[in-house]
Amino acid sequence: MRLLPSCGSYAVFMDVSPRLSTIALFFLPESALTMKTSPTPRLLSRALLACLPLLPMLTACGGSDDSSAPAPAPAPAPAPAPAPVEVKALKVAVLPDTQGGGSNTSVHPMRALLELYKQQKVDVVLVVGDLAENGTAAEYRQWREVAEAYKPFMTFLPIMGNHDNKGMDQDWHDLAGDFIPADAEHMAGARNKNYAVLRKGVLLINVSYGWMPFAYDFIEQTILKHKAQARHIVLQTHNSFVGNKYGLLRERIVEGYKSEEGDVAFKGVYEKYRKLLADHDVVYVSGHEHLYARSLIRDPAQRNFMQIVSGSASYKGYENRFGEHELVQNTLMLKARTEATGTLDVNASILDFKDDVLDFKAWYAEHSVMKNEDGPKELAQPKWQLFDRFRRSAARCEKVVYPASFPSEIQRNNVYDTNYRSSACPSPQGVSARVLDGENLSFNRHDTRSRTMSAEPGKTEAANNREMLSLMQRFMFVAHESWRPNLNNSQRARLIKVGTPEEEVEVRATTIDLKKQLILSWEAKLEGTASEVLNVSGTAGQGGTYIDPYGRLKDIRTSTGLPGSLGDGSEQGKRPVQLPAWASGSWTLAADGQGDPFVLEFGLPKDGKAEQLMLARQDPVSGAWRPVATTACLSQRAYVPAYLLGTPPDVAASCSLVEGVAGYDAAKKAFWLRSPREGRFALITRP
Repeated sequence: MRLLPSCGSYAVFMDVSPRLSTIALFFLPESALTMKTSPTPRLLSRALLACLPLLPMLTACGGSDDSSAPAPAPAPAPAPAPAPVEVKALKVAVLPDTQGGGSNTSVHPMRALLELYKQQKVDVVLVVGDLAENGTAAEYRQWREVAEAYKPFMTFLPIMGNHDNKGMDQDWHDLAGDFIPADAEHMAGARNKNYAVLRKGVLLINVSYGWMPFAYDFIEQTILKHKAQARHIVLQTHNSFVGNKYGLLRERIVEGYKSEEGDVAFKGVYEKYRKLLADHDVVYVSGHEHLYARSLIRDPAQRNFMQIVSGSASYKGYENRFGEHELVQNTLMLKARTEATGTLDVNASILDFKDDVLDFKAWYAEHSVMKNEDGPKELAQPKWQLFDRFRRSAARCEKVVYPASFPSEIQRNNVYDTNYRSSACPSPQGVSARVLDGENLSFNRHDTRSRTMSAEPGKTEAANNREMLSLMQRFMFVAHESWRPNLNNSQRARLIKVGTPEEEVEVRATTIDLKKQLILSWEAKLEGTASEVLNVSGTAGQGGTYIDPYGRLKDIRTSTGLPGSLGDGSEQGKRPVQLPAWASGSWTLAADGQGDPFVLEFGLPKDGKAEQLMLARQDPVSGAWRPVATTACLSQRAYVPAYLLGTPPDVAASCSLVEGVAGYDAAKKAFWLRSPREGRFALITRP
């Protein structure tokens, strides 16, 4: 505390606090200066109150011309601007099997994929196994020669596939092990085979072929260890959990052998895996099947986790054998292409993580390269076609929507719902949205081929063929009943040649229509919006394609499905489909999200005023928010089903309906929109 020049009969004290950057002035009667002890706080306060009327005269008291007066204290420094919130972003891509025939790596598809991933600024590449045909050192060097050129741009996380297991572990350690990051956490006894990496809030768990039956504890402990830091979890392994051609479920349980340690072990952890992966919203990524398939797999409580079978980057494609395991699985996208078509696909997938949002896209490029000696041909400049996508956040609501292709008179078994109608989906800040209406009229179709198998008494878990059929109907396929129809086939699996030495279990060739997953995801409010952002995904993912088990094209508008596939218990096949005008009939997805029309309801935020707000859709190219209607063209009527195809009478014929038909329901305090496109929606201030 320092004494300043007096003001009248008062002495002025100044106290400067460097820690708080503050200045305090105290006023005392000059007689108090003779006190031998410091003035008490009570006295200081009383003096200050007494001198308050004199504050305006302070600059005059003591005189600004007095050279002995101290310089004015500098103004406090402005508070530093808050640091920008760090966005945790990570692009993760998938490199499918690259076995190249003979003893080779398929260098041309691999190089085409990595070049795409470099252009897309991918951070991490999941290498799902089968780097080579025979797992030799020469093949790994061939693989490295391609990968090394891209190592400065992206991190590779390789695992072993069944073809890599043909070789020696030491070659794997020597030639693939140095691609694995130094900070990876390895499973005891399985270094460089099973390991985990945490990057920017994404936990990446990597398990080599044959290890899933024995890796449950490692996977569970890794998830629990990092769950507080991991907003997303990806588990990559070589074999699918539920497969169209292979798959752990069928191979390890339904056809499991008593003598196989892995079969016995997987039977003990199968239900635990389903629960663990659903509990933690894990994305399961695999290879091995040389076709692309994305599906939802359910746990016993009917909670889903996503499985992505990544397709092929090799010189062979595989046919679709078993198809959807409808007891536990809903297939959302499937694309196969084998040599029988004359060409092959190379498949690319990118999981784009930003904070709690996952934006997924998958492409294919058709080519005629069948061996390295053919040269790159079309893959020198591949024509990438986007054919699958979804977007979701942590705050989301989901619904599986079935195709409108089965007879309307069958029992619906709780879930056979062809309408996009959903329950209310609240945002973290209390805004509510839902889908009111819309029908799944544009969907893809595919055939499977028949397969047979038989029990081996004393060897397989099934003692006879009847028991093997029972295992299929316990774990894989719905046994058709009138009260529980199987929409894929009236005799999905059956005994044939019963009572003869040739008796077998047949999984029947059939025709399957893909399902869709409607996802309503809430994301943070953006500059220019007056509400949180709602992303609608899943109404526009399929264009009406139809392929046979080998990928050869059929026409869904004229072709009847295979016998028994109608879904009503008869031997009729699925009927030809009259595609709506908006269905493209192709694999390529529209960039603007064009698909089945649906009706979105979007509620007002608390204290929101309808006359000041308008529902808007974000332009996917420019990013601009476009009102779905002008004030004059906004209906004031509540939505009724007639508006799915028609227009409310209070909407003039001159109104532009580019963004759809929109209205405001005053009773619900909610906007509604019949939209022809999925995408991102929010409230904005009216222009």
